[in-house]
Amino acid sequence: MKKIQINNFIEKIFYEKLDNGLEVYLLPLKNKKNYAATYGIKYGGRNVDFKIGDKVYKTPSGIAHFLEHKMFERDNDPFSFYEKFGTEVNASTSHDYTQYYIFGTSDFENNLEYLINWLKEIDITDELVEKEKGIILEEASMYKDSPVRILNEKIKENVFVNDPYRKKVIGSDSDIKKITREEIELCFNSFYVPNNMFLICVGNFDKDRAIEIIKKNNTKISSEKVEKIYGNEPDNINKTYEEVEFNLDIPRISVAYKFNKNLFNNLNISEFELDLYLHILISISLGPTSEIREKWIKQNLFLSSMYKITETNTHFVIEFSAISNKPDKLSEELTKYLIDLNIDEDSFEREKKLWISGEVEAISNIQSIKYSIMDDILDYGAYIPNKIEIIKNLNYKNLVKIKNLLVFKDKATVKLVPKTKK
Repeated sequence: MKKIQINNFIEKIFYEKLDNGLEVYLLPLKNKKNYAATYGIKYGGRNVDFKIGDKVYKTPSGIAHFLEHKMFERDNDPFSFYEKFGTEVNASTSHDYTQYYIFGTSDFENNLEYLINWLKEIDITDELVEKEKGIILEEASMYKDSPVRILNEKIKENVFVNDPYRKKVIGSDSDIKKITREEIELCFNSFYVPNNMFLICVGNFDKDRAIEIIKKNNTKISSEKVEKIYGNEPDNINKTYEEVEFNLDIPRISVAYKFNKNLFNNLNISEFELDLYLHILISISLGPTSEIREKWIKQNLFLSSMYKITETNTHFVIEFSAISNKPDKLSEELTKYLIDLNIDEDSFEREKKLWISGEVEAISNIQSIKYSIMDDILDYGAYIPNKIEIIKNLNYKNLVKIKNLLVFKDKATVKLVPKTKK
């Protein structure tokens, strides 16, 4: 196994890529009483179209989430198995990945062995598929009452033109109804294969026993390489404005700006560095300690707010959401502020120190470091071990260059307003 030093800490990650393509990251921490493990699949709600060899497959949205549900249905089901050991187990599906994870304090070896064998095969019938459709449609119906969920889904639909990021992870009602057993088996056999998966273990365990168990139980062979298709996404916004009546008392608004990654090609920085600069820039500008946020609160422009940066393979989307009695005024002020944005060097250096302290704190939390490893695998293809050094070397001139490339002109706006009383 290859040793990976983490930020010059004493802790080391042990990495190995098995012969069948599975990537394994082990971080033993003897000072911990617990452990966490994640089995990840690079397959999510966005992967509806794909190519194997010369054949292109187009599947309904929602199959990745559907598969996650069905993987829990087996004779010796995961919840019953892990309950015997007092171990937590769950799973989640995003646009770009599915993960199955456990968190426990004992019986690591038994729990790891089950986790590996759990995802080897699927046993599904037409009857079970039809039964599950009703369960998932009911789950989707519950989400329709969530203003946060609706706002998030609507802004994606309005920002993206072709990229399947605009689709719901759970799938639309019509797509859920169309899903077939054959399509579920196709997606399982195409994506739940070792060369499209990774395994991360962090916490109190023996690394040599762990890799022995992983190799012993990992005999599944990878199938032909799958090419994921995302469509040709233009730079323009799909729909600039939408207003939706909803069952709420105070309006909510989301404003999103879309930027092609090619804007930053001449900066001579890595993808990870670009992500850092963008997140630091927006954190200083719109984060919880930003001056403008305090100003807008005093002006009663919003009650609460948040920002996030979404990244696809071709674009960044910077989004600001808020609960506001003055959503139109807030949207206007937001764009004015971002167009004239000015970040001073002292704020930049302070923010860098905060990010460095976050990296130091992360190593003491097994869930934080596990997600750090997983995010790097998904975003950059491998774990980045020297984050603190990279953050220290970020410079203010590059931040200014990036800020000057961001033209906050075209935007998508979604507004949820209280239903009109009749």
